[in-house]
Amino acid sequence: MWREGNRIHFQTTAVETSTPVITGAYIDLKQVQPPTVMRNLCSAKVNLESDAVFEQITDYVKSHQDEVKKINGVFVYIVTSKGEPTAQWTIDLKKGEVYRGEPKAKVDTTLTVDDKDMIQMALGKLNPQVAFMQGKLKIKGNIMLTQKLKTLLDANRPKL
Repeated sequence: MWREGNRIHFQTTAVETSTPVITGAYIDLKQVQPPTVMRNLCSAKVNLESDAVFEQITDYVKSHQDEVKKINGVFVYIVTSKGEPTAQWTIDLKKGEVYRGEPKAKVDTTLTVDDKDMIQMALGKLNPQVAFMQGKLKIKGNIMLTQKLKTLLDANRPKL
């Protein structure tokens, strides 16, 4: 298969005999757009188990504004389910805000984690450093700043 403009040409052959089965075929694309995974994450409201973790973090941030602003970072969590990005949460500790959706400020660190692993970390059953070493937690950006996030998870552990 190959592409020429908005037309994709293709042909197929039988594996056993190498005989062409379909030749001269094509598909015309009416509108080509690159994938917009992040935009779709913000508009799709899929309920995840880890939503409860972020709601607890939201409550903690609201009630401890002075404390969390000392962290002074903007974090984006991309929560996956079955290997696919499913939700995006922004924790803006410069402004003291937590919300589901795209960040409104420059992001310091992006963390990607599976929904179930996020729950395990919040419950204290999975150490974030171990999760990172096992590839269950992926971090882009200021990795050292993420260590300050542990206080948010620790503060919310009894309520989960």
